Amino acid sequence: MTTSEPQTRVQYAEVPRSHYDIVMAIFVGLLLISGVTATKLFEGPRVPGLSDWFYGGGKLIFDGGAFLFPLSYVVGDILTEVYGWKRARRAIWTGFAMTLVAAITYRVVAMTAPVPGFEAWDSVLAPVTRIAIAGLVGYLAGNLLNSFVVVKLKARAGENNVAARLIGSTLVGEFVDTLLFCTIAFAGTITMAELGNYTVTGYLYKCLVEICVVPITLRIIRWLKRVEPTYSL
Repeated sequence: MTTSEPQTRVQYAEVPRSHYDIVMAIFVGLLLISGVTATKLFEGPRVPGLSDWFYGGGKLIFDGGAFLFPLSYVVGDILTEVYGWKRARRAIWTGFAMTLVAAITYRVVAMTAPVPGFEAWDSVLAPVTRIAIAGLVGYLAGNLLNSFVVVKLKARAGENNVAARLIGSTLVGEFVDTLLFCTIAFAGTITMAELGNYTVTGYLYKCLVEICVVPITLRIIRWLKRVEPTYSL
C-alpha cells in the first residue's frame, strides 16, 4: 500500500478585475520610448506666414518625441478621468521612476568600453542623460498639473464637460512641460532662435494632436467607465 505525498498548496495573489494595469503600462511605455526618440531634433515643414513672422523664415523644429509623447498626455487624461487623482499619481510616479532607471542605465552602459563596431551607441544614447533629466522635470510638473486640473474641473462639473476639461488640462500641463523640457534639454546647445522655434512649435503641435484625438479619447473614456465594475455612472 503506497502513501500519497501531501500536495503542496500553491497560492497566487488575486488581481482585481480592472483595465487600470493595461492603461498604466501603455502610459509608462510611451514615456520610455519618447525619452529615447526625443534626443533627435529634426526639421519639419516651413509654414508660410508663421515661419516668416515668428521663425525668421526657417522651418519648424521638432524632436523625435513628437510622434508618441502627446499620446502620453492623452493616456494621462484617461487615467485621471476614469481612475481618479490617487491612481493617476501612482502611474505618474511609476513612469518617473522607470524613466530615471532608464537614464541611469544608459549612462552606466555608456561608460563601458565598446567592442569595435559598437562605438556609435555611446554617441546616440549617452545624450539621453540630459534629455532624461529634462524629461523628468518637465514630465513630472506637467503631468501632475494636467491631472490636477482634470480632477478640479471634474469636481465642479461631474460627468459633464469632459472634453472641455481634457483640452483645458492639456493646454496648462503641456505649457509647463514643454517650457521646462526644451529649456533644460537644449539651452546652450542650439541658438536662442532655434530654441524659441522648437519650444513654441512643440507646444502648439502637442496641443493640436491632443485636441484632434479628443473624440477618440472620449470614446475610450466612455467605454472604460461602462466596463469598469467599480465605476458608477
